[in-house]
Order: sequence, then C-alpha cells, then structure tokens
Amino acid sequence: MEHRSLLSRILETAALLALSAFLIRLAACFLCSVWPVLVILAVIALAAIVLYRIWKHKRDIGKW
Repeated sequence: MEHRSLLSRILETAALLALSAFLIRLAACFLCSVWPVLVILAVIALAAIVLYRIWKHKRDIGKW
C-alpha cells in the first residue's frame, strides 16, 4: 500500500472539491439557460398524457 503524505492528500482533496464545485456550477448555469424549453416540453407531454387518457376513457365506456 502506498503511503502518501498528509499534504498530498489535502491537495488532492482540495483539487477534487474545486473540480466538483465547478462542475456543479456549470450544470446549474446550463439548467438555467434551458429551463424554458424543458417547461414547454413538460407541458406538451402532460397535455398528451391527459388527452390520451380522456380518449381512452371515452373509447372504453360501456366495455368490460
């Protein structure tokens, strides 16, 4: 097993923490820039599901 110094472990942890923070910030900025498109897609999908359920219910009335 490799024994590394405390300083190298602290530096590695700090680098990974900085990289993680950068990637999380990048993902948040991306979501902020595309949220209107995602909302529109969600509304379209929800409307399609509701319309399908209404159509299926009307078609199946009276059938067992």
